[in-house]
Amino acid sequence: MSLIESTFVDSCPRVAVAMSTYNGEKYVAEQLDSILAQDYPQVDIFVRDDGSPHEECRAVLRQYADRGDVTLLCGENMGVVASFLSVIAAVPAEYDYISVADQDDVWYPNKISRAVSVLQQKDNTLPQAYVAEYRYCDGDMHPGERSHLNKRGVGFADMLYENVTSGNTMVINRALAQRVNAAGPTGVYTHDWWLSLAASALGELTFDDFICLDYRRTGNNASASGAGAKAIMANRIKRYVQGDELSKVTEQLLRLRQLWGDELPPDKRELLDKFLDGGRAVKAFAHTRLRQTTGGELALRLLFLAGKL
Repeated sequence: MSLIESTFVDSCPRVAVAMSTYNGEKYVAEQLDSILAQDYPQVDIFVRDDGSPHEECRAVLRQYADRGDVTLLCGENMGVVASFLSVIAAVPAEYDYISVADQDDVWYPNKISRAVSVLQQKDNTLPQAYVAEYRYCDGDMHPGERSHLNKRGVGFADMLYENVTSGNTMVINRALAQRVNAAGPTGVYTHDWWLSLAASALGELTFDDFICLDYRRTGNNASASGAGAKAIMANRIKRYVQGDELSKVTEQLLRLRQLWGDELPPDKRELLDKFLDGGRAVKAFAHTRLRQTTGGELALRLLFLAGKL
């Protein structure tokens, strides 16, 4: 490496990749290889295996660790939320940005460089999160449609009752990492939603309409998104009507207010209080758009009226 190249590398913000794995031996090598192939010059990978009962996953990870390609953290099973937050907290403070990674995607070579170029234009004394889009693929990585996670915005109101971001596209700055690290996993519903919600509350959440990776949909990780209207509706009924997911959404908002309510700008605090403390009618007829689609908005208003939220 020439002196000029070395100086350029040294001047670049340092980026860490934070990955949590669980029985990921089938695809994790392909994911790690795509991260190692990034065109950005300063990327280090931190992987926490969340107590995989399959030794094969840790065996694959140790191969990369033995070559010095990853820093491997192994621990007992904590669940996906606590494991991701744990590995984010384990990233040393000298890293300027942290890119969150799933175990079975394939990143495009400019994923990190694109995110850093956007984040560098922001005020990084404030908590910042960058999110983007992806392309759906099947288990064998045959490409399908692109995602459209963000249809109308990713502001604070948009994040209260819907996660319109995907953690595998996310890059956060040190200021946001410090906040979520200090808060811990208590009351957190999903790690990516929490990171995005905290950024939109305390700093800025930036959406980039850029496809940054191939998202492998398998039987184990496939969300309802991208699976058609009937699958999405069935998923929502199972999670929100028959299950206890709604209470977790409220718990996450209560935790947000407990931690940072006094720091919120008046308009954000007023909005948060309205939906946490207001009656059914107040919430159902509030003049604030909360969901990305009209159907989703109507369903949410009905849940308010029914006292489910």
